Amino acid sequence: MKRNVGRVDALIRIAGGTMIAVLAILVAIGSISVPVFSAVGLGVAGVVLFIEGATRRCLLYRVLGIDRCPVD
Repeated sequence: MKRNVGRVDALIRIAGGTMIAVLAILVAIGSISVPVFSAVGLGVAGVVLFIEGATRRCLLYRVLGIDRCPVD
């Protein structure tokens, strides 16, 4: 699968995924209470964003035909 996520988009996904994963850890250990989200759900979302940013490939972009990656 070819890359379809641009450099800036990838950096934002990595940063956002990291922040969400840290939030998931804080919820899991009980430091923060988030009533609507579970620690597992936040953790999965964080890991997915991080992996998409690191690989610069997004399955949803592929399904929708979106390509935000300039020619490498």
